[in-house]
Amino acid sequence: MVETVCAWCGKKIQTYPCKVKPRNFCCRKCLANYSSKAKNPNGYQNLKDYTGMSRHMTELNQKLNPARMTFPTRVKLSMAHRGTGKGKTYTKSFGVHTHRIVAARTLGRELLPGEIVHHIDGNKRNNRPDNLMVFQSQAEHARWHKEHKGGDAL
Repeated sequence: MVETVCAWCGKKIQTYPCKVKPRNFCCRKCLANYSSKAKNPNGYQNLKDYTGMSRHMTELNQKLNPARMTFPTRVKLSMAHRGTGKGKTYTKSFGVHTHRIVAARTLGRELLPGEIVHHIDGNKRNNRPDNLMVFQSQAEHARWHKEHKGGDAL
């Protein structure tokens, strides 16, 4: 047995060497407190930082198999996947929601990350330009739904 310290309360813990981790906890309550955004905002940010987690896999894939995801291959895969779903969600083109592509073309610019595209008739598969509205934020979208009673933002 080796001695380690609880990452939350600092209490000394006896554990097996194979069980020692970067963060050790004496009980589930300490683990929950450490993982809580409300009780540990700084530690939570460090604990939940997933940025760039799979970047090395993308780089490795491109290095080992550079001809895999060429544009013609992406087109073939896209065509193979079309119509295979159950039609319950938004359609995509090359990993981007089609309604966002249509809205960007209509506006003549790329959509900003926080902008929301709303389907006026409520049919998420109706991507005609006259059926789409662009909101600057989710708050503005929710406000619109509150004023118009109902819809997908409530």
